[in-house]
Amino acid sequence: MKKLLILFISAAFLLLGACGIIPGTGMYASEVVDRFIDTRFTNPRDPERNEIGGFYSMVAQGKTWLYRSEREGSGTRQYIFYYNDRCKYSLYVDENDIIRSWRDEGGRNHMRDCLLR
Repeated sequence: MKKLLILFISAAFLLLGACGIIPGTGMYASEVVDRFIDTRFTNPRDPERNEIGGFYSMVAQGKTWLYRSEREGSGTRQYIFYYNDRCKYSLYVDENDIIRSWRDEGGRNHMRDCLLR
């Protein structure tokens, strides 16, 4: 019984940490966006989530997540709300639709400070 209780408490702590409920725990938005480098922009690994912005953003369904696109060199820079205007970033997508880099775009919080919730 004691082992089961310890296992339950450990699992709960991990789950709360992964969800960003416990301050200072969980993944940050910058860590997620780092994983986009060298992947396709229009055909991510989980394209169903992209339809509502869930892959690139944490905005509510039906809300705008891609707020601007601009030509840059031979590619395009896509400007994205991560948490509405709290965290914003952009992706540089080359002419072959491959994400080559990202940068913070000055929301109220830096992307390295935006905990996933």
